[in-house]
Amino acid sequence: MTLRVHYHWFVLVVLVFSGCGVSGESPVRVVPPAPDAKETLQQIGSTGNLKAMKSQLYQEIDGMREAMPEKAAELMADFQKLVAEKDTARVKTMAQEMADKL
Repeated sequence: MTLRVHYHWFVLVVLVFSGCGVSGESPVRVVPPAPDAKETLQQIGSTGNLKAMKSQLYQEIDGMREAMPEKAAELMADFQKLVAEKDTARVKTMAQEMADKL
């Protein structure tokens, strides 16, 4: 008999703590933080090696579109100019300028 009583208490406690009802609140939309393009740009600014990080930087800037659409559009335009640049010194300067915008 005591085993049955313990079982019922266990079920009752589980139901109370698990919240068996449906909440009237709507789910909260969580916007994930933007990827850290600033760190990538700083690395490019110090090394001048855009080729190794080009795709990563593109994805990070693209990932900012939802959270910061205007900033992402501005950085994407700068990214296109950065990719077209052939001079390593200029790549470093442009990458640092982009990092400073973040």
